[in-house]
Amino acid sequence: KEETEAMLEQGDFTAEVRADEGEAQELGIHGVPFFVINRRYAISGAQPIALFVETLNKAWEEEQNQRPALVRVGEKEQGPACTDGSCTL
Repeated sequence: KEETEAMLEQGDFTAEVRADEGEAQELGIHGVPFFVINRRYAISGAQPIALFVETLNKAWEEEQNQRPALVRVGEKEQGPACTDGSCTL
């Protein structure tokens, strides 16, 4: 408990948290929960386990081929990160 309180009071990891917040803004993330898998697939909100398994399997397969770019999955409408039509819905 004391270690955690000291960390919060001293601002440890503030730069890392701000960097994460900046990256979230760049990706168009506006709420939680939000999961980014392999820096390519984004899952927003409460989704079925099967979607996570499918996405993890797809990410694993594509990792073998080294294909970058973020793709949102499980969303009904396109968000700011999907305006170029590259997202899988």
